[in-house]
Amino acid sequence: MNCKLIASDIDGTMLNSKGELTERTVAAIKAAEKKGVRFALSTGRPYQAVTEFIDVLDLTDTPCVIYNGAMIVIGGKTVYSLAIEPDAARAVVKEGHKRNAVMICWCDNKLYCEEVCEKVDSYKKISGVEPIVLKSLADVADRGITKFVWFDSAEKTAKNYAELGGRMAGVNIAPSRTDFLEFVNKDCSKATALKMLADILGIDIENCVAVGDGFNDVPMLKCAGISVAMGNADDKVKQNCNIVTEDCDHDGLAAFIEKHILCD
Repeated sequence: MNCKLIASDIDGTMLNSKGELTERTVAAIKAAEKKGVRFALSTGRPYQAVTEFIDVLDLTDTPCVIYNGAMIVIGGKTVYSLAIEPDAARAVVKEGHKRNAVMICWCDNKLYCEEVCEKVDSYKKISGVEPIVLKSLADVADRGITKFVWFDSAEKTAKNYAELGGRMAGVNIAPSRTDFLEFVNKDCSKATALKMLADILGIDIENCVAVGDGFNDVPMLKCAGISVAMGNADDKVKQNCNIVTEDCDHDGLAAFIEKHILCD
Protein backbone atom coordinates (compact mmCIF):
# COMPACT_ATOMS: atom_id res chain seq x y z
CA MET A 1 0.00 0.00 0.00
CA ASN A 2 1.72 3.17 -1.22
CA CYS A 3 -0.02 5.49 1.24
CA LYS A 4 1.10 9.13 1.42
CA LEU A 5 -1.87 10.64 3.27
CA ILE A 6 -4.46 9.33 5.73
CA ALA A 7 -7.61 11.45 6.02
CA SER A 8 -9.64 10.44 9.04
CA ASP A 9 -13.05 11.38 10.36
CA ILE A 10 -13.07 12.20 14.09
CA ASP A 11 -16.29 11.15 15.85
CA GLY A 12 -16.90 7.42 15.70
CA THR A 13 -13.59 6.96 13.87
CA MET A 14 -10.53 8.50 15.50
CA LEU A 15 -12.42 8.81 18.80
CA ASN A 16 -14.17 5.96 20.58
CA SER A 17 -17.86 6.03 21.51
CA LYS A 18 -17.00 7.95 24.70
CA GLY A 19 -15.31 10.68 22.67
CA GLU A 20 -11.85 9.59 23.79
CA LEU A 21 -8.61 9.61 21.78
CA THR A 22 -6.77 6.52 23.02
CA GLU A 23 -3.03 6.14 23.56
CA ARG A 24 -2.94 3.33 20.99
CA THR A 25 -4.48 5.54 18.32
CA VAL A 26 -2.12 8.44 19.10
CA ALA A 27 0.88 6.11 18.94
CA ALA A 28 -0.21 4.62 15.60
CA ILE A 29 -0.79 8.03 13.98
CA LYS A 30 2.58 9.34 15.19
CA ALA A 31 4.33 6.18 13.97
CA ALA A 32 2.74 6.58 10.52
CA GLU A 33 3.93 10.19 10.34
CA LYS A 34 7.47 9.07 11.21
CA LYS A 35 7.28 6.79 8.17
CA GLY A 36 6.46 9.79 6.01
CA VAL A 37 2.66 9.36 5.87
CA ARG A 38 0.81 12.64 6.39
CA PHE A 39 -2.25 12.59 8.66
CA ALA A 40 -5.27 14.86 8.16
CA LEU A 41 -8.48 15.35 10.10
CA SER A 42 -11.72 15.44 8.08
CA THR A 43 -14.76 16.37 10.11
CA GLY A 44 -18.00 18.28 10.37
CA ARG A 45 -16.60 20.01 13.45
CA PRO A 46 -15.35 23.62 13.49
CA TYR A 47 -11.65 24.35 13.93
CA GLN A 48 -12.12 25.26 17.61
CA ALA A 49 -13.25 21.67 18.25
CA VAL A 50 -10.21 19.99 16.68
CA THR A 51 -7.30 21.96 18.15
CA GLU A 52 -7.21 19.78 21.27
CA PHE A 53 -6.54 16.72 19.12
CA ILE A 54 -3.85 18.52 17.13
CA ASP A 55 -2.15 19.35 20.44
CA VAL A 56 -2.31 15.74 21.65
CA LEU A 57 -1.06 14.35 18.33
CA ASP A 58 1.69 17.01 18.27
CA LEU A 59 1.89 16.89 14.48
CA THR A 60 3.50 19.64 12.45
CA ASP A 61 1.07 21.62 10.27
CA THR A 62 -1.73 19.06 10.64
CA PRO A 63 -4.17 19.60 7.73
CA CYS A 64 -7.81 19.89 8.77
CA VAL A 65 -10.86 19.55 6.55
CA ILE A 66 -13.62 21.09 8.68
CA TYR A 67 -17.31 21.94 8.36
CA ASN A 68 -17.77 18.81 6.18
CA GLY A 69 -15.44 20.17 3.51
CA ALA A 70 -16.48 23.83 3.51
CA MET A 71 -13.10 24.90 4.89
CA ILE A 72 -9.49 23.64 4.89
CA VAL A 73 -7.03 24.78 7.55
CA ILE A 74 -3.33 23.91 7.53
CA GLY A 75 -1.11 24.93 10.43
CA GLY A 76 -3.84 27.21 11.77
CA LYS A 77 -4.14 29.08 8.44
CA THR A 78 -7.32 28.90 6.35
CA VAL A 79 -6.33 27.92 2.80
CA TYR A 80 -9.86 27.35 1.45
CA SER A 81 -13.38 28.42 2.45
CA LEU A 82 -16.75 28.40 0.67
CA ALA A 83 -19.97 29.67 2.28
CA ILE A 84 -23.60 28.95 1.41
CA GLU A 85 -25.17 31.50 -0.94
CA PRO A 86 -27.56 33.84 0.95
CA ASP A 87 -30.76 32.77 -0.83
CA ALA A 88 -29.95 29.08 -0.25
CA ALA A 89 -29.17 29.81 3.41
CA ARG A 90 -32.51 31.55 3.91
CA ALA A 91 -34.26 28.58 2.29
CA VAL A 92 -32.56 26.22 4.79
CA VAL A 93 -33.79 28.37 7.69
CA LYS A 94 -37.34 28.53 6.28
CA GLU A 95 -37.44 24.75 5.77
CA GLY A 96 -36.04 24.15 9.24
CA HIS A 97 -38.78 26.27 10.80
CA LYS A 98 -41.36 24.39 8.74
CA ARG A 99 -40.06 21.07 10.09
CA ASN A 100 -39.63 22.32 13.69
CA ALA A 101 -35.92 21.42 13.66
CA VAL A 102 -33.57 22.85 16.26
CA MET A 103 -30.95 24.70 14.20
CA ILE A 104 -27.51 26.21 14.61
CA CYS A 105 -25.16 27.70 12.05
CA TRP A 106 -21.52 28.69 11.75
CA CYS A 107 -20.61 32.06 10.26
CA ASP A 108 -17.14 33.62 10.46
CA ASN A 109 -16.20 30.76 12.82
CA LYS A 110 -18.86 31.96 15.28
CA LEU A 111 -21.72 29.76 16.47
CA TYR A 112 -25.31 31.05 16.18
CA CYS A 113 -28.63 29.63 17.36
CA GLU A 114 -32.23 30.74 17.77
CA GLU A 115 -32.71 29.20 21.20
CA VAL A 116 -30.52 27.63 23.86
CA CYS A 117 -31.98 24.22 24.58
CA GLU A 118 -30.63 20.81 25.59
CA LYS A 119 -29.51 19.93 22.06
CA VAL A 120 -27.77 23.26 21.52
CA ASP A 121 -26.15 23.03 24.93
CA SER A 122 -24.84 19.56 24.09
CA TYR A 123 -23.43 20.84 20.79
CA LYS A 124 -21.83 23.77 22.63
CA LYS A 125 -19.88 21.28 24.75
CA ILE A 126 -18.66 19.45 21.61
CA SER A 127 -17.58 22.64 19.87
CA GLY A 128 -16.30 24.47 22.92
CA VAL A 129 -17.95 27.66 21.60
CA GLU A 130 -20.64 29.75 23.30
CA PRO A 131 -23.56 30.29 20.88
CA ILE A 132 -24.86 33.73 19.98
CA VAL A 133 -28.67 33.86 20.07
CA LEU A 134 -30.48 35.44 17.12
CA LYS A 135 -34.17 35.94 16.41
CA SER A 136 -33.59 34.12 13.11
CA LEU A 137 -30.48 32.50 11.63
CA ALA A 138 -31.50 34.16 8.37
CA ASP A 139 -30.18 37.40 9.93
CA VAL A 140 -26.60 36.33 9.12
CA ALA A 141 -27.31 34.79 5.70
CA ASP A 142 -25.79 37.72 3.81
CA ARG A 143 -22.54 37.43 5.78
CA GLY A 144 -21.88 33.94 4.40
CA ILE A 145 -22.95 30.94 6.50
CA THR A 146 -20.38 28.14 6.41
CA LYS A 147 -22.60 25.35 7.75
CA PHE A 148 -26.02 24.63 9.24
CA VAL A 149 -26.82 21.76 11.60
CA TRP A 150 -30.35 20.58 12.29
CA PHE A 151 -30.86 18.56 15.47
CA ASP A 152 -33.74 16.12 15.72
CA SER A 153 -34.59 12.55 16.62
CA ALA A 154 -32.89 9.80 14.60
CA GLU A 155 -36.23 8.98 12.98
CA LYS A 156 -36.95 12.57 11.92
CA THR A 157 -33.35 13.14 10.79
CA ALA A 158 -33.56 10.11 8.53
CA LYS A 159 -36.95 11.30 7.22
CA ASN A 160 -35.69 14.83 6.56
CA TYR A 161 -32.62 13.50 4.75
CA ALA A 162 -34.71 11.16 2.62
CA GLU A 163 -37.05 14.01 1.64
CA LEU A 164 -34.46 16.79 1.21
CA GLY A 165 -31.17 15.12 0.25
CA GLY A 166 -30.19 16.29 -3.24
CA ARG A 167 -33.42 18.28 -3.59
CA MET A 168 -32.61 21.68 -2.06
CA ALA A 169 -30.99 24.17 -4.40
CA GLY A 170 -27.57 25.46 -3.46
CA VAL A 171 -26.75 23.08 -0.61
CA ASN A 172 -25.16 19.69 -0.06
CA ILE A 173 -26.99 17.79 2.71
CA ALA A 174 -25.71 14.85 4.73
CA PRO A 175 -26.28 13.31 8.18
CA SER A 176 -23.10 13.37 10.27
CA ARG A 177 -24.71 11.51 13.18
CA THR A 178 -28.06 9.79 13.53
CA ASP A 179 -29.50 13.01 15.01
CA PHE A 180 -27.46 15.62 13.06
CA LEU A 181 -28.34 16.80 9.54
CA GLU A 182 -25.72 19.15 8.08
CA PHE A 183 -25.93 21.66 5.20
CA VAL A 184 -22.96 23.19 3.35
CA ASN A 185 -22.51 24.86 -0.03
CA LYS A 186 -23.52 22.57 -2.92
CA ASP A 187 -19.92 22.46 -4.13
CA CYS A 188 -18.56 21.34 -0.74
CA SER A 189 -18.03 17.82 0.53
CA LYS A 190 -15.31 15.88 2.26
CA ALA A 191 -14.47 14.46 -1.19
CA THR A 192 -13.90 17.78 -2.93
CA ALA A 193 -11.90 19.00 0.05
CA LEU A 194 -9.75 15.85 0.11
CA LYS A 195 -8.96 16.24 -3.60
CA MET A 196 -8.06 19.89 -3.02
CA LEU A 197 -5.92 19.04 0.00
CA ALA A 198 -4.09 16.31 -1.94
CA ASP A 199 -3.32 18.85 -4.68
CA ILE A 200 -2.04 21.36 -2.13
CA LEU A 201 0.25 18.72 -0.59
CA GLY A 202 1.35 17.39 -3.97
CA ILE A 203 -0.07 13.92 -3.34
CA ASP A 204 -1.91 11.78 -5.90
CA ILE A 205 -5.46 10.94 -4.77
CA GLU A 206 -4.65 7.26 -5.45
CA ASN A 207 -2.09 7.46 -2.65
CA CYS A 208 -4.67 8.79 -0.18
CA VAL A 209 -6.47 6.65 2.40
CA ALA A 210 -9.84 7.82 3.76
CA VAL A 211 -11.25 6.43 7.02
CA GLY A 212 -14.77 7.05 8.30
CA ASP A 213 -18.02 5.73 9.72
CA GLY A 214 -20.80 8.12 8.67
CA PHE A 215 -22.87 8.88 5.59
CA ASN A 216 -21.15 12.28 5.32
CA ASP A 217 -17.88 10.33 4.91
CA VAL A 218 -19.08 8.35 1.87
CA PRO A 219 -18.04 10.90 -0.81
CA MET A 220 -14.54 11.03 0.70
CA LEU A 221 -14.38 7.24 0.97
CA LYS A 222 -15.44 6.83 -2.66
CA CYS A 223 -12.85 9.27 -4.04
CA ALA A 224 -9.77 8.09 -2.10
CA GLY A 225 -7.40 5.49 -3.50
CA ILE A 226 -8.09 3.25 -0.48
CA SER A 227 -11.27 3.50 1.60
CA VAL A 228 -11.59 2.16 5.14
CA ALA A 229 -14.89 1.79 7.01
CA MET A 230 -15.00 1.48 10.76
CA GLY A 231 -16.62 -1.64 12.19
CA ASN A 232 -19.30 0.58 13.75
CA ALA A 233 -20.26 2.08 10.36
CA ASP A 234 -23.64 1.41 8.77
CA ASP A 235 -23.60 -1.42 6.24
CA LYS A 236 -24.38 1.07 3.46
CA VAL A 237 -21.16 2.93 4.35
CA LYS A 238 -19.17 -0.31 4.44
CA GLN A 239 -20.38 -1.18 0.93
CA ASN A 240 -18.41 1.79 -0.41
CA CYS A 241 -15.10 0.68 1.11
CA ASN A 242 -12.16 -1.56 0.23
CA ILE A 243 -11.44 -2.43 3.87
CA VAL A 244 -13.52 -2.77 7.04
CA THR A 245 -11.50 -2.41 10.23
CA GLU A 246 -12.39 -2.85 13.91
CA ASP A 247 -14.98 -0.60 15.52
CA CYS A 248 -14.06 2.66 17.25
CA ASP A 249 -14.19 1.04 20.70
CA HIS A 250 -11.51 -1.41 19.58
CA ASP A 251 -9.22 1.24 18.07
CA GLY A 252 -10.18 0.50 14.47
CA LEU A 253 -8.14 3.39 13.04
CA ALA A 254 -5.03 2.25 14.93
CA ALA A 255 -5.65 -1.37 13.92
CA PHE A 256 -5.74 -0.37 10.24
CA ILE A 257 -2.55 1.70 10.52
CA GLU A 258 -0.71 -1.05 12.37
CA LYS A 259 -1.73 -3.74 9.89
CA HIS A 260 -1.41 -1.87 6.61
CA ILE A 261 0.93 1.09 7.16
CA LEU A 262 3.37 -0.05 9.86
CA CYS A 263 3.55 -3.70 8.80
CA ASP A 264 6.75 -3.43 6.72
